[in-house]
Amino acid sequence: GSRAVAEAVIAGELDLGIVTLPLPVRAGGDVLIAHRWPDELRLVVPTSHRFSTRHSFVWADLKGEPVVAFEAGSAVREAIDTAARDAGVALDVVMELRSIESIKQMVAAGIGVGFISRFALGPLVGLACADGPIARELALIRRSDRVPNAAAARFEAALVATLPADTA
Repeated sequence: GSRAVAEAVIAGELDLGIVTLPLPVRAGGDVLIAHRWPDELRLVVPTSHRFSTRHSFVWADLKGEPVVAFEAGSAVREAIDTAARDAGVALDVVMELRSIESIKQMVAAGIGVGFISRFALGPLVGLACADGPIARELALIRRSDRVPNAAAARFEAALVATLPADTA
């Protein structure tokens, strides 16, 4: 999660980290936000699901629908829970997981529907929320008092080259 990643960057255990903004820890001047990207969380459904031919959903569609979700307290889960609550919907979370791939696998197995970043969709398209996008901002962070080593600098350059224009 974003908190663990930010803490590891601050502690010097990681050279770079990708987190959801705002920063989940009190980083003070220790953390530099090197790049930012807007993100949208999309609904993914099993191939046999009644929504599988749709391109969008509204929150009311999810009443009583089993949801495979990120663990409670994570930035992604907070964004989803807040959007659902604002729409007057209580999600029926049947499973909480820590990884995108695990959520994809459980959705594919028919356990429920799930939400993942548009960046992690791969060949999936995902359904956009017609009530308004489930938006968040991602950031690449590093310690402000360190110059990235060659490997970290190359990774950062490759990441920036593959993602949409920076919003910073």
